[in-house]
Amino acid sequence: MKQTCILSPARQLTEEEQSLVWQKPPSHIESEAEKRIYQEVVRNWNRGEMKISTILLEGDAGSGKTQLAKALSADLSLPYTKVTCFADMDKSDVLGSILPVLNENDQSDTVEYCYYPSEIVRAYENGWLLEIQEPTVIRDAAVLMALNSALEPDGSLNLPTRIVHRHPDFIAIITTNRGYNGYRPLNEALRDRVQHAEKLDLPTKAVMMERAKAKTGYHSESVLSLLAETIILLDETARANAIKGVAGMRSYIFWVDAVASGASVKNTLYHKVLYKITTDPQELAILEQALAGHGLIEKLAELDTVCQSHSEGENPEVMELNISDNGEYASEIDKADKNAIRLRKSADSEGHSDTSSDENTDGSNNDNGENGTPFYHELDKPVTSQLEKKEFRKQLNIEARQSVQGSCHDAIKLIVHRPEATAQNREEYHKMAAALLPVIRELVRKTNPILEHEVSAEFAKTQLYGTRFCADQAASLDFRVFARKRPPGEEPSLAVALRIDESASMSAFGRLDAAKQAAIALYEFCIGCGIPIMVYGDTADRAKLEQMSIYAYVDFESKDTDEKYSLMNIQARSNNRDGMALRIISDRLLNAPQKNKLIISISDGQPKAMPDYTGEKAAHDMKDTLQEYRRKGIKFLAAAIGQDKEAIRKLYGAENTLDITDLKQLPARLVQIIARFL
Repeated sequence: MKQTCILSPARQLTEEEQSLVWQKPPSHIESEAEKRIYQEVVRNWNRGEMKISTILLEGDAGSGKTQLAKALSADLSLPYTKVTCFADMDKSDVLGSILPVLNENDQSDTVEYCYYPSEIVRAYENGWLLEIQEPTVIRDAAVLMALNSALEPDGSLNLPTRIVHRHPDFIAIITTNRGYNGYRPLNEALRDRVQHAEKLDLPTKAVMMERAKAKTGYHSESVLSLLAETIILLDETARANAIKGVAGMRSYIFWVDAVASGASVKNTLYHKVLYKITTDPQELAILEQALAGHGLIEKLAELDTVCQSHSEGENPEVMELNISDNGEYASEIDKADKNAIRLRKSADSEGHSDTSSDENTDGSNNDNGENGTPFYHELDKPVTSQLEKKEFRKQLNIEARQSVQGSCHDAIKLIVHRPEATAQNREEYHKMAAALLPVIRELVRKTNPILEHEVSAEFAKTQLYGTRFCADQAASLDFRVFARKRPPGEEPSLAVALRIDESASMSAFGRLDAAKQAAIALYEFCIGCGIPIMVYGDTADRAKLEQMSIYAYVDFESKDTDEKYSLMNIQARSNNRDGMALRIISDRLLNAPQKNKLIISISDGQPKAMPDYTGEKAAHDMKDTLQEYRRKGIKFLAAAIGQDKEAIRKLYGAENTLDITDLKQLPARLVQIIARFL
């Protein structure tokens, strides 16, 4: 592949432009994506409408998007520049600003105005290679419209002082992360203007090793291979468990460099990799469990012995994350069971001890009554009349039947139930919640401050005073050149639905209790964070006149404050018609005004219902249903807790399936995942 290619042979770069052309370092290794994009750009450059000048690079942090954009600058001999987008970006950041300028030599204090072009305009006008980083975070649709106009092949920008036409050599490379917290899908109009797109994932192990050798000069194949396997496994585990951090090439290269200098392989794993992914003890425990399950913890320890790594700098607190059978933290010499996991409160929690609570909690707790029963402050709750309950149940039945019209479930006889809560249900709920609430309150306490910063930061422009100067208003004569941040008044932009498979097999191996605990934990956490939640159960073939039964235990539109106690009515019943249940729940969730919608399905087996809803027919219906509602913006996550985990994984996709081997983990895992989706 050529090292340089002048797309316009007659063009002469200025000294400034030559200094902006990126120079490849000796450690740079050309990727297949780089070769492919280069060849496509050169092949189509003089083909009119087929010209490729807008490119999308989408992938995780550390996957090499910016490095690839810079490499193309060197390959195409184009000056490189970039603009990093941010949430409150406005048109002046795209088009430039007119700002007041005082002439020091003029004694009359006359104010003049001067236009200052943005980096986008400079690249657009002069024919440079521009990297647009993270346009998905921009809130203002008008800014995206301005970008859309600029990215037209024969586009132009209407500036305050003139109209600028797109330079023939201008290339725009859009780089964006995929699926992170705060992530928004790339604007459809912007995506449509892309002529070439690349999906950048973590490279293969061989490529990772070659890049690490080039960057660090370290050449031990066995060490590089083991460290690469560790990074790949951590990346997969973080994705499967919705952990926000990333294990990527940057972490790998710096870890290799530390090991090459003689540092402990196992200790630097934490400082170079794990702590970059997360510092949350429960999330670290999940990652450690995955490493231990694949034997990598032992291999890294053996590698330390072989390499005679230094042990003076070992961190004695690292092994606190190992957890024994009884749920207590243990050191390595205690031979802790690394497959165990327990949710534990942090040491800095106010008003709580440092150990997990159990059923015999201290009766002096402010949330407990005299006999130790949790006290829920419900004396002033509104009373829902029987007529209101009946009308709401009727509404749910009508909507459910509408949801399945035109599907293969159209002729199935359906009833939606609203189970009533009894005094016994209340007592059972309080008893089960007693062990879960301390941990849930801790997670709520940690999550709510995050939500305060994630509500929409909306600005009211053209104010006489405020927190931000609006450069695009500087030429106005009304002196309204400030923006003031409006008080946040939005709820979290997430709505959650929990679907519980109530087939007969749920009665085995404690699955039913695990499902009830998960429902309580998820409900209490969502209510504590102001997140709308619905909890539905379903079964099939209870009777000839009731081929499908839906149990609406909790619904975000219900006014019944006692409905949470009905969760204790969750039980194993008959068969399961999963596709029909998901269709009804999905349509119901679409009524929520929140932007992000998540359905979690707890299931222990494959779909199976009379007369022939099984095998390929059921699988085909499930996949069609999931695909249809994913297009409508709903995310699906399956918690597989039974013998058919592999079949469930094929239906939902491996990246959307949680393999719950230890049912005790289920409540904590689901609550943690909801917290990470915020």
